[in-house]
Amino acid sequence: MALASLHVKDLFRRFAGGRQKALRAGGASADLSPGDASLKPLLAWFRKEEEHSLLLQALLDPYFPLGMVERTIFGDADGMRFFINKRRPELERHLGEELVRTARAFLRIRMDIERLFDPGTITCVPMDGKRHPLPTDQWCTLCGICCEIGGVPPEPPAGIRYPEHWYIYLAGGAVENQQLCPFLFQYFGEAWSFCAVHTIKPAACRHFDEEACRTRLQEGGLHREPGRKSKVRPSLGAGRRV
Repeated sequence: MALASLHVKDLFRRFAGGRQKALRAGGASADLSPGDASLKPLLAWFRKEEEHSLLLQALLDPYFPLGMVERTIFGDADGMRFFINKRRPELERHLGEELVRTARAFLRIRMDIERLFDPGTITCVPMDGKRHPLPTDQWCTLCGICCEIGGVPPEPPAGIRYPEHWYIYLAGGAVENQQLCPFLFQYFGEAWSFCAVHTIKPAACRHFDEEACRTRLQEGGLHREPGRKSKVRPSLGAGRRV
């Protein structure tokens, strides 16, 4: 089948699979060019040049959550009484728009962290493009399922003031149909996700504990193939959530 005829969901999945594999093998140095066999058709689906530039910058960032975007924005929704097939033709335009908005929010958060905070200490791993060891003294498996949410009350820790647009992002306004917290980043294509603002995250996130995590995993999520339960990733240890 010609790539030009593929649904945007399939174009993204094709790119994300290859990109994550390359990141796992080579880290941040696993760069792709705009003409890459999987990236070029995806970018071509978007007609505006400004969208090409934005997506190119976000999708090639080693911390962009490719796996979770595929799971949520492009993942079929399988609820108790309904099933939403994301390949429905009338949904394709909306999926493209959500990817662009997600990329825009990601890049803005990345810039905010560099400009207003310390990217070396704001989370569990320095975000300098190097493969620093992830923490092992914790109960959290870094699966990211707890961040498949529409939003939380944007209440910062005492003494912290978020940029104004963060309050909107945290409350669920990063995209029109937010299904994933825009502050959830991915670690070099691995099956590990981390909070980009862990040390200053909102109260609702700080109070989410191991018991709440177990409950969330037992309930599963909406984004999975029909009839299949969410997979729990191997534990990294026991301790604090990141």
